Amino acid sequence: MTLESLVLRSVLGILAIYHLGIGIVSVLSPAWTAKVSKGLYAISLEGTPQFGYALKMLGLYALTIGFLLVLATWRPEEHRAIIVGIILLQSLRAIFRLFFNPVVTGAFAVRTSRNVLNASLLIAEVVALVVCFPRGPL
Repeated sequence: MTLESLVLRSVLGILAIYHLGIGIVSVLSPAWTAKVSKGLYAISLEGTPQFGYALKMLGLYALTIGFLLVLATWRPEEHRAIIVGIILLQSLRAIFRLFFNPVVTGAFAVRTSRNVLNASLLIAEVVALVVCFPRGPL
């Protein structure tokens, strides 16, 4: 296994674990999700029944992404399209964090420096995935 392959599988595996974990937590408990979100992102979430339902639906998306990431981690060469999708997703998440910084800081009580740090982590993931992308046709 090459260093590129090891880095690629590590990043994909960490993202898979994250998405499966946050998906399970989101589906099971908005209260747990609020605690996890506070720890990971320094955001404060306030629940309403509508928010709780929406959070469960977003959790299902996270579980699906996590499952796809497991496939890509297992056989990245066969699942290049999934990796491209994750590169796009993480890139857009970083862009939205930066572009909508006033919303993130105002609505969720996150400091700008923390929001930039979170966006930087997303960008680092994207760079690692692009640099280590498996060669060959999609």
